[in-house]
Amino acid sequence: MTVHRSVLDMAKNINTELYNDILEALAGKRLTGYDIYRMIKEKHPYLSARLVYHYLRLGVDKGELNVEESTEKGKFSWGETAKKKYYSISGAK
Repeated sequence: MTVHRSVLDMAKNINTELYNDILEALAGKRLTGYDIYRMIKEKHPYLSARLVYHYLRLGVDKGELNVEESTEKGKFSWGETAKKKYYSISGAK
């Protein structure tokens, strides 16, 4: 599998534009990482969901973001429950 160079650069160095876009997507909201990925992927053509989760973990580690786990009930291909992580900006609960 070939990984585009800009993806590797984004993972090594904090891309402030990408991080700010993640924060903008979260402004006043509580979203899953995948929801954030879908919202900003057009602006960042080489973006992967994995990179969004990496940035979210960095934000949680820095204390700028909150993460909350939730178990949701429904009809999923693997069963009746799914665990989801919701992210929000710290202090914006």
